[in-house]
Amino acid sequence: MIAYAYAEWGKLRAVAMHKPGLEVLFGLLDPSSFLYARPFNWNKAKREHDELRRVLKEEGIKVFRLKHILKNKIKRDKKFKEKIIEKVGFNTDDPVLLVELLLLKPVLKYKRTDNGLHLEVTLTDPLSNLYFMRDQQITTKGGIIIGKMATHQREKEIEIMKLFWEALGVKYKEIIKGKLEGGDFFPMGDFALIGIGNRSDLDGAKNIFDVENEVGVVYESREEFFHLDTFFNVASSNLVIGVEELMKESRVEIYYDGKMVKVTNLYDYITKEKGFNIINVSIDEAKAYATNFLTIDDGKIVAPKNPANKRFKGLDVIEVEVSNLTGGAGGIHCMTAVIQRD
Repeated sequence: MIAYAYAEWGKLRAVAMHKPGLEVLFGLLDPSSFLYARPFNWNKAKREHDELRRVLKEEGIKVFRLKHILKNKIKRDKKFKEKIIEKVGFNTDDPVLLVELLLLKPVLKYKRTDNGLHLEVTLTDPLSNLYFMRDQQITTKGGIIIGKMATHQREKEIEIMKLFWEALGVKYKEIIKGKLEGGDFFPMGDFALIGIGNRSDLDGAKNIFDVENEVGVVYESREEFFHLDTFFNVASSNLVIGVEELMKESRVEIYYDGKMVKVTNLYDYITKEKGFNIINVSIDEAKAYATNFLTIDDGKIVAPKNPANKRFKGLDVIEVEVSNLTGGAGGIHCMTAVIQRD
């Protein structure tokens, strides 16, 4: 299978997703320590995820689920199964159990007491943020580039995604230096945008220079907007949606063939130099994930329910209820890893 993405408004053909599993329960015990925005209802979040996948499939988009792909690969590939067994440290023929152990990462300790042998089970960084599948990699016109996560809570997700892409038969490159997360990247046809700030850095961004001739490196101005897609998104070939205030604050360094040639800001770069129209959303609307929608075709988006959607004139907007899922601090864009996009 070949992965590719040419433009954020191109027809979306296939995505990878992960339904929140048992690992999320442990994140809900202490939401802020697991990077969650707030507590949320786990059962309702799972139902919301089911509905989101249903909508995408109804729109003709292939959805490849992380657990299903891993389980099927374990069933039919002995070497892959042995690799997973070595990683989890437990030998079983049950592929479901192997995948759950891979995500939960339990550690068993035995202590001898006066009452006999006592078993203590601890979890070392369960992957409670894994359902935000956008961030572990970027999808470019040249294929998948696996990044590096900036936070310790998420850094081990990279190994899971490498196994996923292997199981799916998708080749990938992996960055060696820097930090790079998928929520900061937008393919824009004849150029690309990459945000740097809390989660991605310039060393990570430079990995895109080998794929794109022109790259706009966006310096995100405020810490609470930790990815570019938290205050900016692309809805069509001539329209972006974003917080104008933050776009004007965000310095952009324009690189051609790896060399910086100009400095501007995101608002001027997108509207004046690239000719996009813009729909402005407020900071509060962005915090409610107004920009964290998924564009599935030119002018057609799947968006979290938000009053701001009523102002998105000229767009075909499919609203989906994700108010529990967003408790993890991400929207629909964050939950979908692009595999194939025209």
